[in-house]
Amino acid sequence: MTNALLFISVLAFATVWVLLFLQWRQGRVEEDKSVDDYTVDDKKNIVNSTLKQLNSHADWEEDDGDHVGRYDYQSGHFTLRISKDTPYVRLIYPFFFQAELEKIELVRSVCNDCNLNTETCCLVYSINEKQGTVDVHIVNVLLLSEKTSKVILERAMKKSFYWQRTFIARFSGQKEKSQRSYNLDLEKSGADHERELFLARELEMMHQEEGPEWHENSENPLFLRHLLAAAMGLSDIVPARMTITTDGETIVLEDTGSILDYDISSLLVADQNFKHLSAVVLLDYYDPRNPVRQRHLTMDFEQEGKTSKTLYYRVTLSLAPTATMPLHDTENTERRRLQTSVLIGHDLTPSDKQQEEFQYIWKEALAKQRSGHADDMTDDEKLLIRLQNPNYGWAVLHGKALYQQQRFYESLLILESVFDHLQRSFDKRGLSGQGIFFDVCHTIGSCYMRLHQYKRAAYYLQLTIPTRNLNYMETFVNCLVNGHDFRAMNFIDSFLHELMAVTGEEPTGQTSPELQEAVTFVAFLKRRKAYLLVQLERYDEAEKLLKHLLNDPESSDFALKELAYIQRKRGELT
Repeated sequence: MTNALLFISVLAFATVWVLLFLQWRQGRVEEDKSVDDYTVDDKKNIVNSTLKQLNSHADWEEDDGDHVGRYDYQSGHFTLRISKDTPYVRLIYPFFFQAELEKIELVRSVCNDCNLNTETCCLVYSINEKQGTVDVHIVNVLLLSEKTSKVILERAMKKSFYWQRTFIARFSGQKEKSQRSYNLDLEKSGADHERELFLARELEMMHQEEGPEWHENSENPLFLRHLLAAAMGLSDIVPARMTITTDGETIVLEDTGSILDYDISSLLVADQNFKHLSAVVLLDYYDPRNPVRQRHLTMDFEQEGKTSKTLYYRVTLSLAPTATMPLHDTENTERRRLQTSVLIGHDLTPSDKQQEEFQYIWKEALAKQRSGHADDMTDDEKLLIRLQNPNYGWAVLHGKALYQQQRFYESLLILESVFDHLQRSFDKRGLSGQGIFFDVCHTIGSCYMRLHQYKRAAYYLQLTIPTRNLNYMETFVNCLVNGHDFRAMNFIDSFLHELMAVTGEEPTGQTSPELQEAVTFVAFLKRRKAYLLVQLERYDEAEKLLKHLLNDPESSDFALKELAYIQRKRGELT
């Protein structure tokens, strides 16, 4: 009996030690577990535990294999998305702001400005076509662990609230500024984007050389033979081969009739909509005047925007030249043009009424301009008059669009040519025309800034200073500071002296939008001045200014970082 009790006691003791060892081992495994090893359930448990600490709770659902949790924190509604293929958790602060669709360019601009200064989050927008609105959201990508999840998640949500306030303030300021400033936004002046696109494109096509009216539709297509004859004067060629490349796929046609009767809109359009962004066509052909030598024509097809009634696309044609041969007159070797570009409209509905409408507006605009009744013009007529040089009008619109797409070199290629044209007639232009000139200067300068060519940027941006447009002035100051221009401090002090005479030393309780805008710009100038003082190692002056900026909610984070930097640098000197 005694032996049995002893055996049971030993067994129980051993069992306890085994359980303790397994528990200890499991704890070590969990401690050593990397965030890359977290399962979806692990990340979900971490989030639930963290939200519990923050007095919140998420309602979960599955979406295409992901786990999506929605919860409220303070005054915000948040969404968390957990995916199995990534260790990161996506935190979304959705639909915090909404604007009319016609304000999409302004929304895009403010989003871009904010994103230049964000840390772990990004401001994005989406379009609600049914309601005709554009919605703005904040997206954070977070790496959560058991030890850091509370700090990281709480900080991300606070930053979301901060950027919500910042976006709304900047949007309101930019909206007010665009309404007051005499510099014109060609894409938003007096009509919605679709209307302006229609007028600008039709005006350009009207000024193209005589051809097939440059409009076609599915019932009356524009064949390749018509395009070649109208654009390049190639009416009697013998095609040998046509190679078409779209989205990496290539097809080859070798039948002469099929090539010449090819419906060119089919390269980009199908089912009354664009199906491809672009297409490249290489045409090999023989000229009856020199039937031995094969010629090569390249055609580039690209979208140029659409309205509810028309799809616009551009065709750029380039013909490889021939070498000069003995006994040939060099002046007559190549009489045909080697390169041209045409704009074509693919109508989704019969175009007669559209053309009649455009011709009427155009004739009315010209009549009012000639008779000196410009004040009686409608918004459409004013737009057409500003764009009456079709090449210049298209260039401004296209150049600004390329800038928005961050295609800076391409934008510069177009807008610098516009600049040369506008400056030659600057004195002859009214406020409207001069406003366009300054807008072009600002866009060119902004392009060079994004390319880190600050000296060139400064030349164009300084031209905008006489407008006293605060947006232009802010870009100019950033250019000087980022480019380490010795004039930066003098310009900042000059602007501060000018504006603080209006705002006062301690601008509080300002209600006027104009004054509030000036106050915001003064705070920006002070931050830039503080940054320069730190760079120049004038720490005492910088410290005094930064302590003053601590009282400004928009500048306090910046001031704290710079003060910490000064303290660290002083520590290194001792």
